Amino acid sequence: MQNIRLLIEYDGSDFYGWQIQPDLRTVQGEIEKALKNITNEEIKLIGAGRTDQGVHALGQVANFKIQLPWAPTKLCRALNSLTPDDIYIKHIDIVKDQFHSRYSARSKIYQYRITSIPSPFKIRYSWYINYRLNIENMKSAAKFLLGKNDYKKFSVSDGQKNTVCEIMKISLTERTEEIIIEFEGNRFLRKMVRGMVGFLVDVGRGRFQIENAGQIDNLKNLYFAPPQGLFLMKVNY
Repeated sequence: MQNIRLLIEYDGSDFYGWQIQPDLRTVQGEIEKALKNITNEEIKLIGAGRTDQGVHALGQVANFKIQLPWAPTKLCRALNSLTPDDIYIKHIDIVKDQFHSRYSARSKIYQYRITSIPSPFKIRYSWYINYRLNIENMKSAAKFLLGKNDYKKFSVSDGQKNTVCEIMKISLTERTEEIIIEFEGNRFLRKMVRGMVGFLVDVGRGRFQIENAGQIDNLKNLYFAPPQGLFLMKVNY
């Protein structure tokens, strides 16, 4: 058996997330269906991250095991011919047997995009905000979110007992009519990035103060940013 790794890009707008769900259109489901058509076998993909409904990826990683009778490049072409246009398999290679898309990951990088332009082509992939944000206050608050902490407050419970994560980097970049927020962490809880973005935006508009970032457990009514602005950019191994 060979361990096959896929590098995947997808537009999450019309998917119910990555993870396969009965009677719902998911990224994992579409790729597994295409793999079955090619190999005539039931394939179980292991994804590096379970992106939620409406969340996109430029660098999702998945792996599965099979005895591959063709070159990886041939499988890549075949998959791209059978998957829908909102999924693109960027690369396929054969990796060591012990490689695991999720558990071998050292860190993941997510990017969140905010726009002040109410263009349908912008707001499909960004959070449209029509008021001015104080970027410097957001940057100051972001420093309190770094390190190894319990991030349960920023997430939606999915039964995980371990809610401690390590956030190594948060950067905020202001461009013309656009704000890019990037996070790098060893792991992320469900909706955690969207929770942190929602908090930072609330700091930027004055609902919370910078010092509130150091008192997360005492905050109430934290807002989750909408999913369309979130991208899984890269998984580091």
